[in-house]
Amino acid sequence: MPSDLETSIRLIEETNSPEKAYFSYSVDDSGEYGVIKANKEGLRLYAADLLKKSLQMEEDAGGKQPLFFSPKDWMYSETGYNLIAGVLPEYEPRENILLRGLRPVRPLRPRMRRTQVAYFVLMCITGAVLMLVSLKAFPNLRLWVNIR
Repeated sequence: MPSDLETSIRLIEETNSPEKAYFSYSVDDSGEYGVIKANKEGLRLYAADLLKKSLQMEEDAGGKQPLFFSPKDWMYSETGYNLIAGVLPEYEPRENILLRGLRPVRPLRPRMRRTQVAYFVLMCITGAVLMLVSLKAFPNLRLWVNIR
C-alpha cells in the first residue's frame, strides 16, 4: 500500500508536464547568491524529486552516500555547472548538526559592539603611552622633531 507521500509524488508527476516545466539554477548579478528561475511546473517537479530523495533516505537509513539527481530535460543550469547535484543525507536532529560546528550566521549583538569599541580605545591609549615613553627614553628624538 503506497504511503501518502508516494501518492503525493505520483499526483505531482501526473498533473505537471515535463514538456511545460522549466527549472534553472543561476546566480545573481554580483555572482554571490544562487537563485532559482522556474515556472510552477518546474518547481513542482523539482519538489517531487526532493520528496523522492526523502523516501530514499528512509529506505537507506544511516547511509552517508550522496543521493544524486538524475538529469532531466526540463532542468537547465545557466551557470555552466550543476549547482545542486544531489543530497548529502543527515539523519540527526537540527540541534545535533549545529553542535557539530555548523553555526547559523548571526548579527553582532550590542554587547559585542561595545566590546570592540572598548578594545579600540584601549589600543589608542596604549599607542599614545608608547609614544610618550619612547620620547622620554630617547631624548635625541626631540632634536629631529624641532629641526626646521
